[in-house]
Amino acid sequence: MRQIHYSEQTLPFFFKKKKVCCKLTYGVSIILVEDYKRTSKNVVSENQNAPADNEVRISHSKIPTYVDVGLKLLQEEKKKHVVIVGKGQNVNKTVTVVEMIKRKMQGTLHQYTQIGSASVVEQWDPTIDKELDSVEINKKVPVIMIYLSFEEMPELDATSGHQAPTGPDVY
Repeated sequence: MRQIHYSEQTLPFFFKKKKVCCKLTYGVSIILVEDYKRTSKNVVSENQNAPADNEVRISHSKIPTYVDVGLKLLQEEKKKHVVIVGKGQNVNKTVTVVEMIKRKMQGTLHQYTQIGSASVVEQWDPTIDKELDSVEINKKVPVIMIYLSFEEMPELDATSGHQAPTGPDVY
């Protein structure tokens, strides 16, 4: 086991790019992250329900797939508004999907944007040495919720950023 000991005052508990520090009674021990592997990643949320019928949750599929789903909800199923949600590394993809939907709808949609965060608990277990303890890391990941609507939604004005329709001449 690769360990370097420091006094407790010089190095507090942390979990960063290449090191894991575990607080011990006689000091702090540094263990390389290569000795650990992530075994689970859970989003901590009480309202983790199935998506609503007008909701699109962005994950690891291709962007055109989500654009087609959003357009189908707005055009074929005649939904008054659609909610597009992305978490973590999918926030950028969510914004891209929304911009493509707005472009294909020729600037006729109102956009309401909400940002926030969700708690994620990661479980890291030792790979080789069984003397090491499992480590649980609590992280916050960004969340973006974008409402696209044909009509204004005044109930969202207080909690969201609003972009009015641009009209077809911009596109």
